Amino acid sequence: MKKALMRSNTKLLLSAVMLFQALAMLLIAFQKQALNPQALALAVALPLATWLVATLMGRIWPVDRAILILVMLLCSIGIITLSDIAKSDITPRTQGLYALGGIAAMFAGAAFIRYWSQWKKYTPWLMALCLVALASPYMPVIGIYKYGARNWVGLGGFSLQPSEFMKPILILCLASGFSNRPRFARCVPTIAFAAACCAILLSEKDLGAVLLYFLTTVFMYYVATSNAFITLSGLGMGAAAAVIAYKALPYVQDRVAIWQNPWSDPQESGYQLIQSLIAIGSGGLFGMGLGMGMPRDIPLYHSDFIFASITEEFGLIFAIGLLAVYVLIIMRGLIVAFNARTSFHSLAAFGLVIMLGLQTMLIAGGNTKLLPLSGVTLPLVCYGGSSLVSTFFSMGLLLGLSSMNAEDEARDIEQLALKEDV
Repeated sequence: MKKALMRSNTKLLLSAVMLFQALAMLLIAFQKQALNPQALALAVALPLATWLVATLMGRIWPVDRAILILVMLLCSIGIITLSDIAKSDITPRTQGLYALGGIAAMFAGAAFIRYWSQWKKYTPWLMALCLVALASPYMPVIGIYKYGARNWVGLGGFSLQPSEFMKPILILCLASGFSNRPRFARCVPTIAFAAACCAILLSEKDLGAVLLYFLTTVFMYYVATSNAFITLSGLGMGAAAAVIAYKALPYVQDRVAIWQNPWSDPQESGYQLIQSLIAIGSGGLFGMGLGMGMPRDIPLYHSDFIFASITEEFGLIFAIGLLAVYVLIIMRGLIVAFNARTSFHSLAAFGLVIMLGLQTMLIAGGNTKLLPLSGVTLPLVCYGGSSLVSTFFSMGLLLGLSSMNAEDEARDIEQLALKEDV
């Protein structure tokens, strides 16, 4: 009875998401005098892709369909927004191709977490891979200095951001090192690995990634050990490091100064944040409507400031609903963590959702001036392949863990039924 009710609820959720996708793309297709054939095609392709992914993955593994459908909703909101506001060099078709790669990564992530069990044996190799990948922007020829940070690499005509792809690897390494409630001495190598990752990212001026890596490590350590003293000490050292970085690094001082008073330099350093606040205020509660705002006036409107662009066109109520979708995914992910049968799987699930929550908080806070700008992207929504594929892979890991929980529960029910028959 419970499973039938949950299946019915997810069917209703799936129908609502598909209806939203179709209506939004149809509105974009017919909002101008000339028909937009790409938007018209997406009005069919987005709902169809969502239905196919939800159906196919649900038949392969007993995954949490609510998480899966909400992930597809977030991705489609990004494509819808870009279809409406993107300039010629940032096309929804390109984002659609990135999404296809991300969906493949999601299936790969689910299979990876389900069928690879020798974590302790291969964790040192994963740590080495992570450190090398994070340091790769310093390599000659392939390293790229972009948007004020040296955190990109160019491979075969594509630019990639290694710090995005290494997020799920970091979480798996931390889950492996912190599992089974180890003493602090046994956690030192894992903590040193995370500190090395943060040091590399700080040297590359990737402040958003530093915050995400550091806070994820601290939260996962506390959940794994319940050691409040070490956790608070770690937070204290992180705060001290932030003060030292502020005193020593001019670009950190610039970020804080912009956050405190963007109007001190409205035409240069404060221009992004001012335009973001104007866009959010212009949208009001219900938004200016698709195609009615001016989100292109915001620099990086398609990536770092896409939350402001969405708020201007869809309104504050929709933006709050968008954040609520992330909250729902996090809550479902925490249930996956609580129901996991092993410490490693539980910590991995927790790390995946805490990383998602922190990243969403940083970008929403940065766009609304609640927090300093950190350069992170809105997961699954913003334009770009690195973040999209990496987040899809992370959600695949979470879905794989949910399927393992469902299978364990089914086995328990079957064994209980056998005992009752006996």
